[in-house]
Amino acid sequence: MRVAIFGAGALGSVIGALLSRRNEVLLITRGEHLKSIRENGLKVTGITEGIFHLEAESYYPGGYDLIILTVKAYDTEEAIENIKREYKGEAIMTFQNGVGIVDMLSNFDVIPGVTTHGATLISPGVVRHAGYGDTYIGEKNGEISERVLMIARNFTECGLKTEVVNDIMERRWIKAAINACINPLTAVLGVKNGRLLNENLREIMKGIGEECSIALKKRGIDADVYALALEVVEKTKENKSSMLQDILLGRRTEVDYIVGPFIDGKCNRMMYNLVKFLEEN
Repeated sequence: MRVAIFGAGALGSVIGALLSRRNEVLLITRGEHLKSIRENGLKVTGITEGIFHLEAESYYPGGYDLIILTVKAYDTEEAIENIKREYKGEAIMTFQNGVGIVDMLSNFDVIPGVTTHGATLISPGVVRHAGYGDTYIGEKNGEISERVLMIARNFTECGLKTEVVNDIMERRWIKAAINACINPLTAVLGVKNGRLLNENLREIMKGIGEECSIALKKRGIDADVYALALEVVEKTKENKSSMLQDILLGRRTEVDYIVGPFIDGKCNRMMYNLVKFLEEN
């Protein structure tokens, strides 16, 4: 299968490296990361090790079987405009953080996905696979189709263990809620995920999680968000959350897409405002 990873930063690069074991992979990225991959290959450290010599471009050239979107949520519209130039109906899978992305892709053949693998950009051309996570994909209408079963088998054989589910849209909401528990706290405190296991920080995370569970309940989704967040923290102790990486690099975060849906809760509103303060300073 020919797979294009659009937005190959930390997570996209790790996914691309894993999938290249059985597929022809193109990484679409920019700047020094693109330059380094072209010149030296993609170096992956951590629980996956190796140098992967993959094709890399700054745009989508067309002609692939599957496009995997891993761009920042706020860059989705720009990515769509880029893809549209050569789009011929190929499936687009989104592993992006936050909610509302699938709606933005409504004019495409979209396959929603969720992954909790931990990945960190160390330097241009170098990423760390910091933690195994769970990966789920499915049709947005809940159908268990042959194509998602085939894709899941392919991914799993590459080392990206993937399960097909009939409730992928609910799982995307739950993933956003889990991220709301983890990402803002790590960004504000400047710590890796594992530090959230501290007794005092767990209390804060619990308050955030309870608010998220209430918000999900209103949507008909039952989930103990705090318990799920603790599981993710345990699996990704050495990972720097994407929001922390953005703050450290002076970039805009995805707080609007991750915390925004839960902002009616006092804890979530506080974390939202703290992250916004860091973005501005």
